Amino acid sequence: MTTNPRKGVDAVPYEESDQLTIRPLGAGQEVGRSCIMLEFKGKKIMLDCGIHPGLSGMDALPFVDLIEADEVDLLLISHFHLDHSGALPWFLTKTSFKGRVFMTHATKAIYRWLVSDYIKVSNISTEQMLYTESDLEGSMDRIETINFHEEKDVRGVRFWAYNAGHVLGAAMFMIEIAGVKVLYTGDFSRQEDRHLMAAEIPTVHPDVLITESTYGTHIHEKREERESRFTSLVSDIVMRGGRCLIPVFALGRAQELLLILDEYWSLHPELQDIPIYYASSLAKKCMAVYQTYINAMNDRIRRQIAVNNPFIFRHISNLKVSYVNI
Repeated sequence: MTTNPRKGVDAVPYEESDQLTIRPLGAGQEVGRSCIMLEFKGKKIMLDCGIHPGLSGMDALPFVDLIEADEVDLLLISHFHLDHSGALPWFLTKTSFKGRVFMTHATKAIYRWLVSDYIKVSNISTEQMLYTESDLEGSMDRIETINFHEEKDVRGVRFWAYNAGHVLGAAMFMIEIAGVKVLYTGDFSRQEDRHLMAAEIPTVHPDVLITESTYGTHIHEKREERESRFTSLVSDIVMRGGRCLIPVFALGRAQELLLILDEYWSLHPELQDIPIYYASSLAKKCMAVYQTYINAMNDRIRRQIAVNNPFIFRHISNLKVSYVNI
């Protein structure tokens, strides 16, 4: 049960107070289970609802016992990664939350498959499972979608989405309450890659910025240098008769590497007799989503689609069996 710390004879009602409260229910001094509560003028907004990747069952959830779920007006999901969306089926079906929840179209499409895969591969007992496939389907009915730059208003809370880069459909949300603007970035990338545009810089200046900072102190290698090192290494291995196995997240990073390898193979005929396979049923299911939401990608991809769909690969096949003789 939450209490009003200012409760008393002279307490100012929340809706009249100028105090803006930001409370991490997860991802505060940790990586994982991103979930931040924003409270201002009597409005309560939850930003992301993820699970902790290193924990299981109820331990993986954000600290939602610190709030009253039925008091939350609005829930915004920045992108489909489980540390930002993995607790959503539980929160929508197992709590008293009655508010509205929004994410972008591509995020909702991939969220469906990613969480379904998480349910299948979770190596815990049925009693410890946070939710079932039926709960996931129930959550889909509750989720509303928002286009980039489309403005919505929920009970006096105005909000709109900017492209965040990072993964397909990822969004930064600008939230305005009583004239005060708060920008929540979620995970973002300011570097354009093979298929995603860089995160937008909003033309509207926020009064408060809540930003992801896992790599805030790192200086990343330039994309071109990183790609060249990667393709040279792969080429060297296969040209001397080796086999190159690349463990990678099935969504986001996998699609980026597949685009790089398919283009590299196209430019090097001497490699084209050497097959490339991706072995992920989840990646295969979501490839249709990537082929659909070309408009959410960068200019390079949108120009290329006029000639051919870059996600219909010429030199890469899906591995249709669970093993291959190498």
